[in-house]
Amino acid sequence: MERPAKSRTLRVFFALVPDVATQALLGVLARDVALRAGGRPIVNANIHLTLAFVGEVDPDRIDLLREIVIALPREAFVLTLDCVGTFRRAEIAWIAPSHAPAPLLELQSHLAAALAKDDFRIEERPFHAHITLARRCTRNIARARAIPLEWRVGRISLLASIAGNGGVCYRELAGVSLFET
Repeated sequence: MERPAKSRTLRVFFALVPDVATQALLGVLARDVALRAGGRPIVNANIHLTLAFVGEVDPDRIDLLREIVIALPREAFVLTLDCVGTFRRAEIAWIAPSHAPAPLLELQSHLAAALAKDDFRIEERPFHAHITLARRCTRNIARARAIPLEWRVGRISLLASIAGNGGVCYRELAGVSLFET
């Protein structure tokens, strides 16, 4: 007797993904910070700011997540990344804004509410806007000011995390421009 094919879940999250030029600038910083923290830098193509980690999702529910991203408010904004540091327990080095702008906090709050309304479980800890620059860090970097990098945030994406022989890569399942009206 044949077993029915098991539906394969997707590991998904919502993120702000920088344009290629900003990813390249952050990639240079990632390599520098990784050296100082004794970690492994994030590759340019994987640099992002996570708004909500959803986790394993059945493919049948992906369309609902696509609808959520399409319905989000669309307001482009500038995010000034000006602080670096490490989350020691998580062994990651990061860059973050010293002050998160209101449009970022509103976008994340709206997204969290939409996900909860549709019974998606997300991270329960408070949102701390940051971009991971390096993983598996063996040395702590005290929180410090960095040369400000201004990122004109213009896209929100629903991403799937795909594991492969070369490591993890992210594939966009849906996305919207924040420059649209």
